[in-house]
Amino acid sequence: MRLFSIASRCFALPDKKMFKNKISFFPILLFTLLNLNWGVADVLAQVDSKGSLSNSVGPNIKPVLELKPSYDRCKKPEYPRLALRHEMMGRTELDLVADSVGRVTMAEVARSSGWRILDEAVLASMMGCQIFDDPKIEKIYVKSAYVWKLSAEGVPRKPAEVLTGTCNKSDFVSLAKDNEPGRGIVVGVWLNKEGGIEKTTLEWSVEPKLNQESVKLVSSCKFKPSSDALGNLEAVISLRLLPLRSN
Repeated sequence: MRLFSIASRCFALPDKKMFKNKISFFPILLFTLLNLNWGVADVLAQVDSKGSLSNSVGPNIKPVLELKPSYDRCKKPEYPRLALRHEMMGRTELDLVADSVGRVTMAEVARSSGWRILDEAVLASMMGCQIFDDPKIEKIYVKSAYVWKLSAEGVPRKPAEVLTGTCNKSDFVSLAKDNEPGRGIVVGVWLNKEGGIEKTTLEWSVEPKLNQESVKLVSSCKFKPSSDALGNLEAVISLRLLPLRSN
C-alpha cells in the first residue's frame, strides 16, 4: 500500500475541559491510496464519455500507471468539534472521479469511517480539488482513503467492543465483516459506563425497511464498555451492516 501524507499539522483545539477524561489529543490526518481489490492499477482512466462511478471497471477503462495523484492543493478538513469531543475516529474510503484537467468532479463514500460528520468533512475537501496536473484524459477514477486518528497522552484506554454473539438475527441485514466491501448501513451507538446503549444514530442509510432492521439488530446487542486503568468510560462505537443477498 502506498502512503501519501497530505499534512500533519497542529491547529487550535478546544479547551481541554471539554474532554471528560482530561486527555490531550493531537489529530493525525493522512490521505492514502488503496490498491484495488481486483489487482489492477490504483488509477484508472475512462477514454470515452460513458461509464459512471458505480461501473468504473469495464472494457473502456485502462490503467494509467504514470499518473500520480497529489493532494497538496486540497483543503485540509478540520476535525469537527463534535467528533473531537466524543473521540470519533475511523477511515473514510472514497471513490473519486477527476476530469481532463485533473479536478475532482465526483466523490462518493465507498466505506464509511463510521461517522457521517467525518465522512462529509472529507467529501467537502475533495470536491473541486485538482489532484492531477492537466492529464488530458476525460475521466480518471481513483480510490483513496482519509484516516482520522487521535493519539492520546495519559492513561491508555481500551475501546468499546460489540459482543457479536449476543446480537439477534435478522432476515434482512447482518453485521458486516471487515473484509466485506460496501458502505452499507452504518449505525452509531452511544454507550454508558456499563456498556448500556444510551442512544443510536443512523449514520448512513439505504431504504427505510433495512434501516429499521439495522437499528433493531444493533439495539439487541450487548457491548463491552470502554475502559482504562481507572475504570469504565462512556464511549461511542459504530457498526456497519449489509443487506442479506436473498433480499
